[in-house]
Amino acid sequence: MVERFNSWWESITEREQQLSLVSVFMILIAIIYWGIWQPLSIELDNSESQLQRAQQTLLSTKQRATLLVSAGVEQGPVVNKNQNITQIVTISARQNDIIFSRIINRNEQVEVQISNVEFDRFINWLSVLNTQYSVSVLNADISRADAEGYIKVSRLSLGY
Repeated sequence: MVERFNSWWESITEREQQLSLVSVFMILIAIIYWGIWQPLSIELDNSESQLQRAQQTLLSTKQRATLLVSAGVEQGPVVNKNQNITQIVTISARQNDIIFSRIINRNEQVEVQISNVEFDRFINWLSVLNTQYSVSVLNADISRADAEGYIKVSRLSLGY
């Protein structure tokens, strides 16, 4: 095969050889551009847009987290402390379409676990608990869920 190429190469004129070299060079440049450079450039653009979306999500989450913290710290209206906190938490959760994985009653406190809940719905529920029933967040262990906009609540302690 090499011998056939060498014999062909020697059989063509010098101008044809130069044209062949320029053609090979142009083909190599095209392969590098469309095979390597352009896919990397597209991937970089995609990564930058993903980063911008993640930063926007982080900013939004930080703003909403402030609301979450204030829901646990602020004092709402005075409510009769003799109300059963478990009933209050359960009924208000049902009204807000929040389903508990686990609920534990501990004297004046309730500890719940929620496997998957929309973040906005969760914040609204905590606001209702705080403003209408004076139930505050005592302790929370929250992590990000697989679906965008959803969280997992491993432990949420609520009390008066």
